[in-house]
Amino acid sequence: MDSIEMMLQNIEPIIMNCSKTTRIPSWELDDYMQEGMIIALEMYQNRHNINNGNAFNFYVYFKVRYSCYLIDSFRKANAYKRKFDQPLYCEISEAFNLYDHHQNVADNVCYQLLQVEILEILTPDEADLFMTLKNGGKVERNKKYRLKKKIIDYLKDML
Repeated sequence: MDSIEMMLQNIEPIIMNCSKTTRIPSWELDDYMQEGMIIALEMYQNRHNINNGNAFNFYVYFKVRYSCYLIDSFRKANAYKRKFDQPLYCEISEAFNLYDHHQNVADNVCYQLLQVEILEILTPDEADLFMTLKNGGKVERNKKYRLKKKIIDYLKDML
């Protein structure tokens, strides 16, 4: 095996580890591998300039240089001036209702009727809590547990 091929094979675990620690939006594993190999080949071609007669560990130097490159790429991708190029953030609770949009109409009607029935058995405070949870709001853990228990008990009694 050629020394370049062996070097590229030995840096794959370093690239995998660095890709886990620095997640860049819109990058996939192939992007990490490609950039890592480009940096490794540049370093391999310029190794006589880096060495300067001292003891030199290529893999340690590669890891430092590659991780710094990933940090720079992450900062560049999340820069304020590129903020408008990124996809808009949308709350899941704003985008979806209680039911699944891919279901048929009968299922959606059943979910809506069940929601109406549940709201009828709840007190006004519990109904507000239920709607807060449905809209993705934060609720105290104990209140959430009590509401969940009440709804489950009601559903068990229906069956």
